[in-house]
Amino acid sequence: MHRILGIDLGTTNSVTAWLHDGVPVVLPNRHGDQATPSALGTDSRGALLIGHEALNSRAALPGSVITEVKRLIGRRWDDELVQQALKARPHDAPPVRASADGSVEIRLGEHYLSPVQVSAILLRRLKQDAESAAGVPFRRAVITVPAYFAEPQIHAVREAGRLAGFHVARIVPEPTAAAHAFGIGPGGNDVKEYATVLVFDLGGGTFDVSLLTMGPGYFAVDRLGGDNLLGGADFDALLDGHLREQLGGRDHGGEGDASRIRAAAERAKIELSTRDVSEVVLSPLGRQGGSWSGAVRRTVFEGLLEDHLRRMRETVESVLKEGEALPEDIHRVLLVGGSTHIPAVRRALEDLFGTDKVSHAVDPMLAVAHGAAVEAGLLGTLDCPAETCTVEGIPVTADACPGCAAPLLGTPTVDCPVCHVPAPERTAACPVCATDLSGLRATAPAAARAECPACGRADNPASAAVCLDCDAPLGAGGLKCPGCGMVNAAGLSACSSCGSDFGTAPAEQVTAQHLGLELKDGTVEVLFPGGTPYPTDWRRVDDLVVRGDGESVRFQIWEGPHTGSAQRNEFCGGFVHERTDGLRGEVPLALLARLDADRTVELKYRIGSGDWHGARLRRTMVSTAVGRKAAELHGRYTDFLHTWDQGITPAERAALTEVMADLEALAKGEPVGRSLDGLLDAARSTLELCTQAREASARAAVAARGGRGLLPPSLLEELQKAAEAVMDARRAMDADAMRAATERAEDLWTGLDPAVRTAILTIRLAEQDAYPTTLRKEILAARDALRSAVERGDQAAQDTQLVRLGRLAEQGRGQLAEGSAPTVGSVLPSRR
Repeated sequence: MHRILGIDLGTTNSVTAWLHDGVPVVLPNRHGDQATPSALGTDSRGALLIGHEALNSRAALPGSVITEVKRLIGRRWDDELVQQALKARPHDAPPVRASADGSVEIRLGEHYLSPVQVSAILLRRLKQDAESAAGVPFRRAVITVPAYFAEPQIHAVREAGRLAGFHVARIVPEPTAAAHAFGIGPGGNDVKEYATVLVFDLGGGTFDVSLLTMGPGYFAVDRLGGDNLLGGADFDALLDGHLREQLGGRDHGGEGDASRIRAAAERAKIELSTRDVSEVVLSPLGRQGGSWSGAVRRTVFEGLLEDHLRRMRETVESVLKEGEALPEDIHRVLLVGGSTHIPAVRRALEDLFGTDKVSHAVDPMLAVAHGAAVEAGLLGTLDCPAETCTVEGIPVTADACPGCAAPLLGTPTVDCPVCHVPAPERTAACPVCATDLSGLRATAPAAARAECPACGRADNPASAAVCLDCDAPLGAGGLKCPGCGMVNAAGLSACSSCGSDFGTAPAEQVTAQHLGLELKDGTVEVLFPGGTPYPTDWRRVDDLVVRGDGESVRFQIWEGPHTGSAQRNEFCGGFVHERTDGLRGEVPLALLARLDADRTVELKYRIGSGDWHGARLRRTMVSTAVGRKAAELHGRYTDFLHTWDQGITPAERAALTEVMADLEALAKGEPVGRSLDGLLDAARSTLELCTQAREASARAAVAARGGRGLLPPSLLEELQKAAEAVMDARRAMDADAMRAATERAEDLWTGLDPAVRTAILTIRLAEQDAYPTTLRKEILAARDALRSAVERGDQAAQDTQLVRLGRLAEQGRGQLAEGSAPTVGSVLPSRR
């Protein structure tokens, strides 16, 4: 039996738990603590610090400790929530910047890492500590997330788990996990056979409210509400600001002061849950040293919380209204998250629902991890993680997918000794910092021993599936029956021996917010309204067309409340349908959509009378802004290659085509095989260089031929050599040589008499039929007259014709014949 680790990946604290003999048990970390602070840092030598070690280093090493990374995971830099979260960070938080792909990067030591990579480092440490405590390897995990997390955040957490060495068997909403832990069952504690339960989850960084219905073998999530930027970290920030106000004009800008003030605020918040007054001492303080002491009263703290308490109550009332429930309809209110210890929070809930309904049965700090372990016991099957495979219902005992052989166990990993990001064992070099990892090997946990419940043998390996003596099952992976005490197989919600109900079951989930398709006008066609139970059947979307010219059709799915503007929501993923024959006019679009058990959108579509196609959305961290820029550049490349098809050298074509492949991938939201740092700038520079070199070469060659008699022979020779030098560099696609030769040709061209330059170019364009017929005839007549004047040596006549050609050139501006332009870009669906 492959063990599954339940993980509450929290904003401020993280907890792990597993099913041991059918009962959820929290696994302590290496220091013996049940919770590990979700903090990472490095010491002065670059060694990794996690948890309390990191927090304790903040005063000595300001700006080195990452906290609250969960608020940034899976988000874009230009996301309004990201900017709000950055304002609430501790004053001594490490630098954060926009990455090349438009997401977020945080500095850890000497390297900037993504929130996914930072979370993977934390998950890797949680995995190591859990394995040491349990004495068994954990290659699968159930990880919890806020119920109000959107698809990009869920996917990012899954990716962090994969990097840490897990196969992530399930991502579970935190309120659902908490309800598992409380184990509300029929007939007990004055709860009716079917109970309506409200989960109030107030953690360190997020706030969720879930309305549930539970009964014998039944567990459904009816409504969701929440705020991804409301939690204990915000309360810390309020007290931090209050303490700074109390300091008045006192200097508090010394090294480590920001950390000490923030830590004092956090301690005061915790103490005020059990005391009326919290004494605060800040020492040393300021650049000159010294100290300050003061006090924070609970009444003052609760005054600071008034706006947040109001927001919480409004969210609760909104969820009740959407679920068509009144406070008296709620049988039990479950408190989850450390911030529910705050008396004002509990008091507000008791005022609304009644004291007897607010449950304190399970420690709010541990409930979510307990529930994640219970969820692991309820898992009877797995889905294949491969994008191209549709196999479902794989037994949890399987090591790999029977359809495509994709592994269903996490890969053993090693920690990079420089940047600390986990990498698969036997990776040659770290993908982040290029450190040599070839000699590193993953270490197995020290094996623990298990006692057989049947025969009493005490030295069975904890990883063994059956007793070495009597073959009795050991760690069947399921839940322990509360009636007969039997440990069941995984995937059961009632005892296989006595039939007793376990008090929980696999949950039927609902979407938190609308999921919809972006249309050409920027609005959203809602596919699944918020509150839709999933998985769903296929749903037909009527009255859609593809309108406009393009080479492809884009399907882009967004999640959020803003139906009038797709871009204001969370981007979930996209798919691009290529049309080799292009698109013209208005073509009907038939579309089917459904949600699978993992809340992923699947599409089937048919354009016009064509065949039906399936679409698996591509999740991407490439921002839509970067995608649009890449698409615009791709269009310019396409125009350039089409316009100058016959005049481009093979080396230029190869270089431009290579860049176009990356631009096309970015435009579709696909990853590219190289760093995005400077990619778009480099693409622009390459196209501009090729454009300038082609123009400089052409102008110099035209001037060398058309300037006979108008320019000195020595200058004509220089122009010819300059044109040849540019061409030689273009044939080799030697960027440095192209720049130098282009600059020389441009200098010669701009040094010519402006009237001569205009005449030469105007004549050349007329000879290429670039002007309307009447104007072209006039220009060619002026050309012949100019040549005649040159042959006669008549300077006055030459000047007259140069002036005439200048006037004709001005007249011809805007009348250049339009060439056929290629169809480029992609289009979004439209309403009929």
